[in-house]
Amino acid sequence: MEVPFTVDDLENEDAAAVERSLRSFTQKNSLPTSFPDLNWSARKKIGNAATKILSNCSLAGLHALALEAVRIVARDKANVESLASEELYAVILQRARLGKEAHRTFPHDEELLVTTEAQKVLCNLVFNSKSAQRYFSREEIVEGLMARISANKDTERWPMENQHLDTKLLFILTILCADVRSPLRQTCRAIQDLCIYATCLIDKRQHNHVENVLCEILKTLFNLVYNLRQEHLTMGEELDLVNMGQVCRELLLCSPSDEVKKHVINLLTVVKKHGYSQLLVSVPVTDKEGKSQPLASCFEGMDMRAIDSVLEFLDAKLALSSDSKFRPDDNLAPVLCALTNASKAVPTIRKYLKMMILPPLTDVHTRPEVGDTMRNKLCRLLTSAVSSVRDNAGDLLYALCRQNVRRLIKYTGYGNAAGWLAEKGLMGLPQPEPSSMENDEDESDFSDTEEYLEHKNKIEPVTGVVREDRPDPMAGMTDEQKEQLAMDLVNSMDRVLRTGVLKPVTIGVDGKPRTVENVMEWREQAMRDRPHVEEPNDSDED
Repeated sequence: MEVPFTVDDLENEDAAAVERSLRSFTQKNSLPTSFPDLNWSARKKIGNAATKILSNCSLAGLHALALEAVRIVARDKANVESLASEELYAVILQRARLGKEAHRTFPHDEELLVTTEAQKVLCNLVFNSKSAQRYFSREEIVEGLMARISANKDTERWPMENQHLDTKLLFILTILCADVRSPLRQTCRAIQDLCIYATCLIDKRQHNHVENVLCEILKTLFNLVYNLRQEHLTMGEELDLVNMGQVCRELLLCSPSDEVKKHVINLLTVVKKHGYSQLLVSVPVTDKEGKSQPLASCFEGMDMRAIDSVLEFLDAKLALSSDSKFRPDDNLAPVLCALTNASKAVPTIRKYLKMMILPPLTDVHTRPEVGDTMRNKLCRLLTSAVSSVRDNAGDLLYALCRQNVRRLIKYTGYGNAAGWLAEKGLMGLPQPEPSSMENDEDESDFSDTEEYLEHKNKIEPVTGVVREDRPDPMAGMTDEQKEQLAMDLVNSMDRVLRTGVLKPVTIGVDGKPRTVENVMEWREQAMRDRPHVEEPNDSDED
């Protein structure tokens, strides 16, 4: 028969009564994350009872049960501070073997369950409680945690579940306690050790929890470097970014799961140019025996398999976003951002991505946003209602076009790019570029295929396709009819302008649209901003 939970039993001197009460509580509340029927006083009594039990070695048989009860109460963020007690925090730290020098010890088999439960309690407490964050972010605790994590790269003493809980706690501390990041980077050499640790885990992915450990490591690395400024990097930080880039490459090449790859790509958004350069390695022409070594994914003598892995991830996300049942979400933004940053940092990556995403134009009769190629899908994202996706898609295409507005419009059509151009202050028809840009020797004129050159002068810039021949709508009209039609149009325009349905705009000095007071002002501005006639030979050299 189930024994009902009674708070008063927790204050009983009878250990059996306390055990029955705790067991009843844990069985009843194993799943809920909030406890509206449990008042502040009851929660406090649970914390006090746990402190008393955990401090008493003679009650070792109840330690795991007491910790489980605290873990359950700590799920409820609304009232987690009812557990705030330095005595409780200290004894939990002791049972988790993270106290002073305790991280160097290893529990016996019968003690491992208690240690594991204490680790789970720490994760819940630090995630939900401000007082716990202040207590457990102390330097000696963080250093002890990092030392225990680092030890696993040399000798696997702890089971994978415990390694997962340690790395999870470290991640929570780095995301919620900003003060721990600098000591971890500088004093604990956390980035170097975590990179080595992640590399050691690659060959153990068949074990349970290994994938979870990798994800926690990648998320922690992101937290440690995301706010570093490129212009203020020390030599040590540059080396850390190089190590992170190497880890990202190794993980991308080992056929990771989508979850691991997602976190690798998130990390790639912050590794700066020092990390992006590590995604490529040179391909030896011959092996040790002098035989040629062909590689399918080779470009300019570099192994591009890591970039291909990221492109595969992007293509899968684009395919999902193209499904009418799904709308583009923020999961697309990181991979677009990572490819954009890599393109800007490493010319070889940019040229390879341009070849893969924006190949030479051949079909000039189909709109850029229509079709199943990566270019088509990215053009569709330019008009997405999700601003982060739209902006990152535009940034990537713009980077592949070497920040050249005219070339961007060539591949996307002005209509698709207009919103992004307005947001970035690049609105308006593209101006002709200096001859030095046209003679850039970075790439030859690959984009101008025979079909493109044949129809170049017939392409409508707004739609990006060859304009269709249409009959003259005023054919057969007399001059009087044409004049009447023009007056009707003027009156209609005047009406919608006066009612505010439409507002005339011009391009301001910041490159963004701004409203004008009257049509004459707009006309004068338009005359001043009229672009020069483009030179007939538009090279697409990058």
